[in-house]
Amino acid sequence: MRPRIGIIGAGNIAGAHGRAIHYLTKEGIIDGELVAVCDSDPERRESFAAAARASHTFEDPAELIASPEVNTVYVCTPTVFHREQATLVLEAGKALFCEKPLAFNAADAVAIRDAAAESGVTHQVGLVLRFSPVISVLRDLLQDEALGRPMAAVMVDDQFFPIRGHYNSTWRGDVRLVGAGTLLEHAIHDVDVLCWYFGRVKRVFGVTRHFFEKEGVEDLSSETLEFENGAVVNHVSVWHNLDHRGSSRRMHVICENGQFSWEDDDWAAPIRTETNELGRKDEIPSEEVVARYLRSVDIPERLRERATFSGFSYVLENYAFLKAVTDDRPGFPDFDTAVYAHEVVDAIYESARTGLPVEMS
Repeated sequence: MRPRIGIIGAGNIAGAHGRAIHYLTKEGIIDGELVAVCDSDPERRESFAAAARASHTFEDPAELIASPEVNTVYVCTPTVFHREQATLVLEAGKALFCEKPLAFNAADAVAIRDAAAESGVTHQVGLVLRFSPVISVLRDLLQDEALGRPMAAVMVDDQFFPIRGHYNSTWRGDVRLVGAGTLLEHAIHDVDVLCWYFGRVKRVFGVTRHFFEKEGVEDLSSETLEFENGAVVNHVSVWHNLDHRGSSRRMHVICENGQFSWEDDDWAAPIRTETNELGRKDEIPSEEVVARYLRSVDIPERLRERATFSGFSYVLENYAFLKAVTDDRPGFPDFDTAVYAHEVVDAIYESARTGLPVEMS
């Protein structure tokens, strides 16, 4: 199917997808077009449509979804609207890309997943770290049996509170729209990565804090995740006041016979390594990290040649989805992947509420 794309929402994340779609279609990498945009703010709606050269604009998401001009829909609205809008798209039998988090909680995420399974349409969730070279390459490194078992890991993410600056997502400070804070809205990416690395979670213990006093919107989450394979992971997610930092992550993984770490650049950071085989500390430079990743993925040569900057993860994410739509096959990461991350996040919030560890079945 040739994608004829409509985007619901015209904010920061919609802009990232819009730019990626424009690049892919302009370069002829994807045969499709962005034809419609919907947003409740008329100025933002018209500005986005002009930049994207979209010929149709809507104030009501239901009208965009029902439009015969659109067969592929991106849901890029505040989380509170995801379930309703995603369900309408799926009932209309149209391909669906839904930004993370999929919903406020795992139960609503399951409802969206089940509706997608019933509809049979191509769908994908916006867990963009699945398209990060440094994260993918480190996961590949951990598959080496000579490393022994994974023992422990530490992952930290931080960014300025995203209600200002280039994010300007004022809704992320309103619990009615966002559902919760940094763990659900930002660190669900990290939870997905940790489950991708280490498998099923056995038990969690979590703590949350509200330093900025936004009711129901935590700005600090800290948790210990015990995995079924024995690995124990400590994770911290923070929203702070350091506007110059933007969004940053760092990670350290310890196996029986090796250690790996990277920091700050979650696209192409150099990976520090130390293994028994090497017998010393070493480093995989950024250029080699990206080169290894590009050798491992099935993408056109034109994308390999230009994948040189962090924002390119959105190009790769959109290529994966739109190629799946074109080929009429499942997308990935799919809603089932999102559901498991939501289940882990729900367990962490339950632990934070009760002050007790939570067992995961």
